[in-house]
Amino acid sequence: MKTMLEKFRDTTARKPSGWLGKRLYEDPKAHRESFRLILEKLDLKSDDSYLEVACGGGVLLEMALRTVSRGAAIDHSADMVELAMERNKAALERGTAEVVEGNAESLPWPDESFSCAACASAFFFFEHPELVLSEISRVLEPNGRLVFTTCSGKTSLIGLLFKWPYNLKTYPDEKMERMLYSAGFSVVEVDTVSGIQVWMAQKAES
Repeated sequence: MKTMLEKFRDTTARKPSGWLGKRLYEDPKAHRESFRLILEKLDLKSDDSYLEVACGGGVLLEMALRTVSRGAAIDHSADMVELAMERNKAALERGTAEVVEGNAESLPWPDESFSCAACASAFFFFEHPELVLSEISRVLEPNGRLVFTTCSGKTSLIGLLFKWPYNLKTYPDEKMERMLYSAGFSVVEVDTVSGIQVWMAQKAES
């Protein structure tokens, strides 16, 4: 049986749901900087096909769809999928977007379906990060780009305030690099901006 802390963690962050989860993710102001950094690093083009893993309420997806030719997103929360579909209703009706409920460890798309992928402030919740990275690599085209934000494994103010109550999984840079290379990425870079760790990786050529 889940404790009160675990229920709060799920509702507000790990798997947002209910009226509180919806309220928080209709306009997740705390994540806006992560969204900006991801889009800056991805440098989207009109012919890009975009994938978002753990899309929450669909705000970043909406921003990406202003540029890319098509976009798809997945989240394991039914309430977040509903929010994301409402926010991106016009694109869904045009057939330029797809939003599905599912597990990041088993993405429901064929190999090499996308030219780029993003994941904002969710990586530290994944139980099996290697599987998630391998799945993202699988659905990316050769030379496809991945950008995701997380928090550093080093002690920081963010770590002190949020790591324990939210049970965030953090990784030393060397371990994250090894996971990315093992998943099939050949170029890996990391920047830390205002406490946000921004990882960018490029899938190896076939």
